[in-house]
Amino acid sequence: MTELDRHFLPPSSAHALSEPLADAHCDVRPDVASKLTGNPGFLTDRVASGQLRGVILGSPHPHARILHIDARKACLLPGVIAVVTHADIRGVAHYGLRKVDRPVLCHDKVRCVGDPVAAVAAVDLETACAALALIEVTYAPLPLVDDAEAALAEDLAPDAHVHTGGNLLHGVDHQRGDMAAAEAASAHVLEDSYHTPRQMHTYLETEGGVAEPDGNGGLRLFFGGHNPARERQVIADMLGLAPDQVQAVGTPVGGSYGGKDELTIQPIAALLAWKAQRPVRLHLTRPQSVDLGVKRHPMRIRMRTGIDAQGRLTFQQVDILADTGAYATHGPEVLDAAVEHAPGPYQYRAVRIQARLAYTNNGIAGAFRGFGAVQVQFALEQHMDRLAALAGMAPDAFRAINLASPDAPGPLGQHVVAFDGPHRALDVARQQGLWQGPHHWRDGEGRYAYGVGLALIHRSDGFGKGGPSESRMQLALAPDGLIELRCGFTELGQNLGGAIRNLCAQWLGCQPSDVRPVLGDTALTPDSGPVAASRATTLVWRALAQAKDEWHSLIARARAEWGESLSLAALAQRLGDARPCIDIELHAEDPATNAHDTHFVFGACAAVAQVRVDTWSGMVQVQDLVMCTALGPVASAQGYLGQMEGGAVMGLGMSLLEELECEGGHYTARNLDAYFIPSIMDAPRMQLIAIENLPPNDPIGPRGAGEISVNLAVPAIANALAAALQRPVSRLPMTPLRVIALLEQSPT
Repeated sequence: MTELDRHFLPPSSAHALSEPLADAHCDVRPDVASKLTGNPGFLTDRVASGQLRGVILGSPHPHARILHIDARKACLLPGVIAVVTHADIRGVAHYGLRKVDRPVLCHDKVRCVGDPVAAVAAVDLETACAALALIEVTYAPLPLVDDAEAALAEDLAPDAHVHTGGNLLHGVDHQRGDMAAAEAASAHVLEDSYHTPRQMHTYLETEGGVAEPDGNGGLRLFFGGHNPARERQVIADMLGLAPDQVQAVGTPVGGSYGGKDELTIQPIAALLAWKAQRPVRLHLTRPQSVDLGVKRHPMRIRMRTGIDAQGRLTFQQVDILADTGAYATHGPEVLDAAVEHAPGPYQYRAVRIQARLAYTNNGIAGAFRGFGAVQVQFALEQHMDRLAALAGMAPDAFRAINLASPDAPGPLGQHVVAFDGPHRALDVARQQGLWQGPHHWRDGEGRYAYGVGLALIHRSDGFGKGGPSESRMQLALAPDGLIELRCGFTELGQNLGGAIRNLCAQWLGCQPSDVRPVLGDTALTPDSGPVAASRATTLVWRALAQAKDEWHSLIARARAEWGESLSLAALAQRLGDARPCIDIELHAEDPATNAHDTHFVFGACAAVAQVRVDTWSGMVQVQDLVMCTALGPVASAQGYLGQMEGGAVMGLGMSLLEELECEGGHYTARNLDAYFIPSIMDAPRMQLIAIENLPPNDPIGPRGAGEISVNLAVPAIANALAAALQRPVSRLPMTPLRVIALLEQSPT
């Protein structure tokens, strides 16, 4: 076997291919009726008896010291029941993840526009807003820090530090191999800088919900989010309560895409409800959501890469600078993901990656579908196409000879589970008719330029080493005979309920209709950890695989005692309190020797995109997108299709439309009349090909489909655009003005 042969898989007959669109017709979502009738029970629609309306007083300044807060006039306004400031917090007054730096209510300084300073609960919204106007806050403006590079200047004045200790939130310096020797062996070196935008989640359901006393000295919370258990812990710590005195319900969620992974308004609503001892409804307006909600981290990525005379990659040098805004939230994890995905699924002799994450006064950046990886994948896949051209090779052939072998270490040299997904995905993608045809042409007497581009990405699953990778679930027979899988995950629109029913049917030998998923309620479900990082379906698969033998044994034993032909409902009635109930604990799958923040499991996808560019107007239309996903068995055809197609359209928005600019610490758009997102009219023709087989004895099962379509669509569209324009694309989004500017440059 030659070195070249080693990197190719057997012919396409070895791939187990399916098109989930066809399967989806037989896989009706269990929540389809409620969704279509507009009554799925979204928590922001909840109305509690006697509830008050809450509102938040946010800072008008991006960076200022708070000299004085006077809320006495607001407290005296008729109809006002509670006014809260930082002084009302008797427990832990800050929250966060790896870095606990976000105050529930600011008391010494504000760090971004909209930073909460006080809040009011009143009998109606009008009274609450009137009370806000009576709260007097005296500010002393501080120097504005609105540029990540400037924020990290060594001679920055102390009062320009967003937080005590300086503006560097997180830094990474990873190196392996001999960089000098690898560069000396290079025949070509390509260097460029790439820029990606600040993007807004733009969920229809802005942040909101209800907090209410439970009548027994505790509190109930009804807010859409990713992790009710964590919400309960934060609120309990803030109020000085035991965790079991707080119940958090977090499902269903009307759209999140990562934006509701961390808490935003829940602590303030809880504080108001606790002080008022009445239910408080708090729901942000769109402008408030824009100010307070997290955004995708804008990044500047410098990439320098070498290849030898045979077109093989020699070294990869990357420098990443990201703007995390005023508070950390998931910023360090986002930067770590960018670092880990910068080499891609390729092999090099040497790698050097440096990355910095800066605090600024530009709002708050945090978790967003694609999570740090999509930014570098756009840069990397542009680089791969340009390096292929330098090598005189086709883009697919160049990628094929440079893929790391399926049993190679991970991107940062860590131990990973063997995975041939990148090979399979590339193999299938390069055989598609869209890729087999021409890659660049014009029509309309030269007015319209067409381009076809290919991208290949791999994507980590779950949390990295050191993250909350464990999970707990419960499998039980309910009194009515339905099988319940109880887990703390929440339904975000991903059809988790449908996936659970299908997986239970697969592992337990029942019908999907025999299953009732119980989700996201700390009073009913164990702590499963966040529904994030594309982990929920995979963990449910693992949990059922682990519990199935015990379940079958318990059911068989019960039937042997009470009757072999008994239905589950009759069996449940006979068993009473002795019904089967299995507690499932899943431990972190990452090996003990792995470096912190690296991942053990990866999925992979390849895509071919076709775009049409109107060279007169600069308008771009994405016409076709063929996605080849190597993520293992499909748990729910409907969920899979929805995740892949929806994520692809979100990636289209990042590629062509969406950029939330920030000037002087103020967002230039605070509504959807000035921030445009793609609609169904912008969606291309899409074909989804699922490669469902995995390497023999794979211990993981299906990889997550929640994020990878965003990761995939952005570089595929950018590469197609570069093919159409015959120029590299180094900045997103490619708006018509940027397209025209590129066309006016000389071809490279």
